[in-house]
This record gives sequence, C-alpha cells and structure tokens, in this order.
Amino acid sequence: MVTLNTLLWQSAIFALLVFVLAAFLARRPGFRRFFHVLADVLAGVFLSAGLAVVLVSVFMRYVLNNPPGWADEFARIFVAWGAMFGFTVALREGRHITVDILFSLLGPAGKRRLDLLAHAIGLLFSAFITVAGWHYVMFLKQLGLRSIYTDIPEWILTFILPLGFALFAFQFALGFLDLYSGRTQVHEEVSGV
Repeated sequence: MVTLNTLLWQSAIFALLVFVLAAFLARRPGFRRFFHVLADVLAGVFLSAGLAVVLVSVFMRYVLNNPPGWADEFARIFVAWGAMFGFTVALREGRHITVDILFSLLGPAGKRRLDLLAHAIGLLFSAFITVAGWHYVMFLKQLGLRSIYTDIPEWILTFILPLGFALFAFQFALGFLDLYSGRTQVHEEVSGV
C-alpha cells in the first residue's frame, strides 16, 4: 500500500519532470503543433466513437429489440477517454470554468501572478492525480480484474486516468511557461453569459 507521503513526493518529482520536459519540448519548432493536433484528434475520435456506440445501442435496443451488453461499457469508455483528451484542449484554449471575483479586483501584475499560481497549482494537482491514478491502475493490474461484457482487463480501461492527467499536467506546464515568458497574455474575464 502506498502512503500519502509517498504519493506527495512522487507527485512533486513527476511535476518537476513534466515541467522540465515541457520547457525542453516547447522550444522545438513543430512540437506544439503536433501536441495540439494529437489532442484534438484523440478527443474527436474517442467522443465520436462514444456517440456512434450510443447510436448503435439505441437502434439495436429500440428498433431490433436486441440490446447489446457491450455497448454501454464501450460508450462509457470512449466518452471518458474523449473527455480526458478534451480537457487538455479546453485548458489550452482557456475554456475551463473560472471564478473571476478575486481576479477582477487585481491589476495587471496581480492578475499575471494569480494566473501563474493557478497554473502551478494545476500542474501539482494533475501530477498528484497522475501518480495516484498510476498506482490505482497497477493495483487493478495486480488484481487481474476483467470487464464483464468485453473481457478486457480493467487496468487498460482505467489507464486514461493517469494518461489524461499527465497530458493535463503537461498542458499546465506549457501554459505556465507561456505566461512566464510573455508568449501568451493573462486570461481575460468572461462577462455577460
């Protein structure tokens, strides 16, 4: 069993490694484009596959009167994987929900510092979930649990947890570096929704 102290240390080391890797790869000319296109495509493919499975399931259930047992499981998996990749895209585009009460009271320098702090906290949180998720996936692998309908090992189905949050951590690190270097501006407040 992994202790909280171990998880915290492993998370801090992972966050540092992600930050260094992001700083190194951010300087490579085509890397950002590749990373952005990959996240966009993976989010679209998995979400579309989830929608397709749901449509097939509805057709088979209500038209053919023969509901497939595997459809609910695959729909859940595809949508979860697509959402995790989509979170990375949303973070990159600044489309996550924010609370701007404190942010709106600050001047430009304070807003920049607060945005940097938010990215640092996001990196640390994502690193923690990545490490904890990795331990959970390894625990499932050790147990040898398999899916009821598809007989796929549960650890494979749950692998999106550490993978998705690792990508999320990487995007937080890229965002922090962009803010720090001045490549991007501090996010603007959303008004009039």
